[in-house]
Amino acid sequence: MPEKTNARKTAFRLLLRIEKGGAFSDRLLAGPQVADLKDPRDRTLVHELVAGVERWKLRLDRVIDMYYTKRANSLSPEIRMILRLGFFQLMFLDAVPARAAVYESVQLASEIQGKGAGSLVNALLRRFTREGEPNEWPSEPAERLSMEMSFPLWLARRWIQNFGLETAQAVMQASNRKHPVFIRSNRLKITQGELSSLLSDKGYDTSKIEEIPGYLSVSESQGLFDSSIFREGYCTVQDPAAGMASILLDPQPGENVLDLCSAPGGKTTHIAELMDDKGQITALDINPGRLRLVEEISGRLGVTSVTAILGNASEFDGDKIGQFDRVLLDVPCTGTGVLAKRPDKKWRIGEEDSGRLAELQMVMLENAARLTKPGGTLVYSTCSLEPEEDGDIIGRFLEKNRNFSQEKDSRFEKYAIDKGYLIFPHLMYGTGSFAAKMKRDLHV
Repeated sequence: MPEKTNARKTAFRLLLRIEKGGAFSDRLLAGPQVADLKDPRDRTLVHELVAGVERWKLRLDRVIDMYYTKRANSLSPEIRMILRLGFFQLMFLDAVPARAAVYESVQLASEIQGKGAGSLVNALLRRFTREGEPNEWPSEPAERLSMEMSFPLWLARRWIQNFGLETAQAVMQASNRKHPVFIRSNRLKITQGELSSLLSDKGYDTSKIEEIPGYLSVSESQGLFDSSIFREGYCTVQDPAAGMASILLDPQPGENVLDLCSAPGGKTTHIAELMDDKGQITALDINPGRLRLVEEISGRLGVTSVTAILGNASEFDGDKIGQFDRVLLDVPCTGTGVLAKRPDKKWRIGEEDSGRLAELQMVMLENAARLTKPGGTLVYSTCSLEPEEDGDIIGRFLEKNRNFSQEKDSRFEKYAIDKGYLIFPHLMYGTGSFAAKMKRDLHV
């Protein structure tokens, strides 16, 4: 089984980079170590292993620590990671035979730290195949939910307090599932129906997303991003929930639009498509590397109305005060709505991060308001579920800035909360988002 060993070794190395070096899983999985694997089955397995171990890390460690009778900290990080990989395959990957999961884990441990480590891994994994996962769970609801769903305890407590136990559990379940790839049809070149037919002719199984116009799910996307359909700009990758902000912005042909924090360009190009690529879109971002992504996606989709500018959303003005018909501010956030795509993020964020980020978000929002012309539209959005970053920000802003008023949109009424629209991950195919639409008074 040499190809499986190669895939598992690659996953092991990537997971160690995440654990020890703070690397980001989504960037590693898009990088050369995975792309260079010749067999597409290897690439798929690496994705499954890395994402799966990061999703279920707390629960996997629970099993390891219950089976390993010595001090937990006596396990080296390398052997603990190999055990996580082994237990993940036994617990969650039905397609992988148990004997293969055990054998490859033992081989990897022996190669990394010698036969003694291999024997230890063999003993623990084979015990699991006999006894299964221990059925001993905490009685306190937040502690049990945290352990069972593999989420930080502080986040389980926060979500139960903010949303109730049932919704908290539903959000975690959706965040732990593998979801299909979502694409947005480029309406400058093709309709959603035409794209679906084109993909079907190429052997791809797609489904229309009813809740947000222009989106399709693709159940198996292997080869899609190397295809002429993608390369020639008929579609791009974007989760449906992310489309809400651009649709709320409602850009019109000929307008002057500003997209602050624009990288990697999904919302920027969506705006361009919605306004028929007629008008002017200024796409700002503070990161030069990510700003190049905006230019690349614009070029691939055939968008000509976008001008990418390097700058800080907290300070950007120049001679642009009050000059933009519509402003989109998609702020940096904790990202608790997109943990299905970035499972390692839940282990990076801390209990105080929402409050800390809220101060930066408010500074950015105040500056975005200055850039919005009288009578213009301002949309604030996040991929966070946290009130401090969402409705609370809007409430504080509107209280201070009486020349702005909140606007409703009946298309998103089912997601309405007091100060905007909040899509929970379990209501939109695994990803969540928040957005609020505001109008600046014409004469103030």
